Amino acid sequence: MHNVRQYLTLLLLLTTSLLRAQSTPDVRQVRWGFSPKQVKEAEARKPTSFRDEKLVYSRVPLADRNVGLDYTFNGDSLLSASYYYYTTQSVTKADVLAAQTDLKTLLDEKYGPGKAYAVGEANTVRWLTPRTQINLTLGNVDRGWSLELTYLCRVCSGTAGPQPNANWKPRKDIKDL
Repeated sequence: MHNVRQYLTLLLLLTTSLLRAQSTPDVRQVRWGFSPKQVKEAEARKPTSFRDEKLVYSRVPLADRNVGLDYTFNGDSLLSASYYYYTTQSVTKADVLAAQTDLKTLLDEKYGPGKAYAVGEANTVRWLTPRTQINLTLGNVDRGWSLELTYLCRVCSGTAGPQPNANWKPRKDIKDL
């Protein structure tokens, strides 16, 4: 009887830890696979628009800046979240470059050093976690300098994808971006 109690206690602890892990958000306060309705409920503000499987928010605070945020869905399932910041009349090239430096520092602190690569005129740094690929991309494209921070679901397609960054460790002292 004593062994049965130990087994049940262990089973209860494992089940509780799995349930807790599943409730942890993947990005902001949402999880991969959320429906548009669930994402809207998780966000404090109302979306600017919803079209072509994309939920759009404007003027979202991120690292002391107001940026755009798009959630992209495949039908009723969240696949990615992208913050974007680009040159406008009030945002200069220097502002975009400073934002890239600030965000890269925060992401390096949270996930360890990212892997940098360039494609054309875009420079990207990538971090991998068990469930998410994070890309910070800086480039001088059509409208001028732009910065995009994208969180991509790695568990949505059913394939494992690349292995997580070996240096990644969860950090409780840094707020989620």
